[in-house]
Parts: sequence; C-alpha cells; structure tokens
Amino acid sequence: MSPAWAAVLRRLVVLGVTLVALLSPTTSVADPLTSWTPGPSAVLDNTYDGYIDVPAPGATVPEGLFMVSGWFIDTTADGWSGADSAQVWLGTMDSGLLLAAASTGESRPDVAAALGNPFWATCGFEAFVPAYMLAPGPATLSVYVHTPAKGWWYRQVNVVVSSPAPARPSPNVSTQAPVVAFERPRPDEIVPSAGTYEISGYALDVHARPDAGAGIGEVKVYMGDRDGGGTLVGVAELGRNDSVAAGLYGPQFASAGWRLLYRPTRFHTSDHVLYAYAVSAVNGKEGVAQRYFTLRDTSQ
Repeated sequence: MSPAWAAVLRRLVVLGVTLVALLSPTTSVADPLTSWTPGPSAVLDNTYDGYIDVPAPGATVPEGLFMVSGWFIDTTADGWSGADSAQVWLGTMDSGLLLAAASTGESRPDVAAALGNPFWATCGFEAFVPAYMLAPGPATLSVYVHTPAKGWWYRQVNVVVSSPAPARPSPNVSTQAPVVAFERPRPDEIVPSAGTYEISGYALDVHARPDAGAGIGEVKVYMGDRDGGGTLVGVAELGRNDSVAAGLYGPQFASAGWRLLYRPTRFHTSDHVLYAYAVSAVNGKEGVAQRYFTLRDTSQ
C-alpha cells in the first residue's frame, strides 16, 4: 500500500470513530477519568471543571454513613461557581437509585486560589450517604450537578462497600416514627418576603445504629399539608451539624441537622404553615413536624 493510500485510510478510521462518538446516547456510563458527562436535560457545551475528591477511585467505603464531596465549576458562570443543586446516585439517573441530596456552595478556598478566581471559593459540594442504601461489593457512584442554563451533568467514581450489609430491622423491632423538628423559622416568626431564606431543623431515628448517623433517608418540606394539596418547597440537605439534636439525643446525632434554601417570593404574603416530612432509613417510617410563621413585605 502506498504512503498516500495509507494516509487516506487513517483519516477514514478517525472519521468513523468520531461519528460513533457523536451518535452515542448521552446516558452512557462515564469513564471516571474523563470530564463531566451530559445527563437529563443537558444542553450546550461542556464548560465545566471539578472532581469527586472523596471517596477516591477504588476506595473502600463503610456500609454505614459515609461522605461524598468534591468541587464543581462552570467556567462561564459570572460571579459564582454555577451549580444550583447536586445529587448522589447509585448508577445513573435513568436507571439507578437516588442515595442523597448534596449541598452546594461549600467553602473551597483552595480551588479559588489554585485557579485564580475568588468567585469560585464556594464551589464545593458535600453529601452523606445513609446506611442500608448500598449492598456489599463494588458500586458506581454518580455525582450529578445541575446548572440553570445547561441541565444535569455528572461524574462517577467506583468504590467497594466494605462489609456485608446487616439485615434491615423488621417492623417488629421498631415501628416508631423518626423525630423531626423545625429550628427556623421560629414559632410565629415574621419572614421577609424578599431575598432567600434558610429553613432548618433536625431529624433523627433514635433506633439508628451507631455507625448510621442520624438514620434519616430524606426530609421534604411543604408549604401546607402535603395530603391537602400543599406545595413542595424542596428536598432538604442532610448531614448538617446540629448541637441541639446532639444535646437532646446524644453525640451520635450531631449531624442530624437539615436545611433548605428557598425564595419566599414564590408565595403570597400571609400566615403560612410549613410541614417537614422525614423518612427513616432504619424502618421506612415517616415523621412530620409543623411550623406556623408569617410571610410579610418588610421593604415598606
């Protein structure tokens, strides 16, 4: 074969590989060593940077509570890091299991200093995966990050769950609902209708194993009774430090705090009732708390 024909053949091979990559579905499994991968509703170009720092690739994680953390930046974002929400999944969104909602805006001054942009000092994300969520053996964790303009994008890390999962407690062991409480707003507090407000509290299952943290799988907050047509405000971030819960129920529950940021402008200025629904990761039971408060325009 002449050198000229060999060169033509190499170009055709490269073109074929490129076409296969372009036609492949965006829900394919990501290589942990590659960049962020398009997920549901993902659009436009990949302008992202960031990594999953914990756990490291191939790390052994406990069957009980463990942390997933790292950082994410949209390099086209103006004045902030660009992520408005994040989640941790076993597998992928299209066929996997949601493990935890992650907090965004966590402090990462090391990233800001390394990349020379002070607006990226709050580019961290952090989540706590509850116990009883993973089977023993290999597992692929996906961190999904959402940006307002480009949808969900994700990276993955492969880990090994360290020990056989203990049998889930039967309903005969504990049928008690978890404890859930509001800390903000305070009872009958007047909340300004402008800006962003942080709703917070704590939730825990007193029967949680010592290595299972607070024993809570999820906290959802509604404006009004959920079963009476209330409006979902959002899914709370779990694993927050809470000295009140630790003081009342013991040091195991120091991370029983939860929080949720919301914009009061979504709702009319009036008297309202918030409902927090917490689901136990121990027995699947649900606890509920109420908090009365007033939403008022304080700009006048």
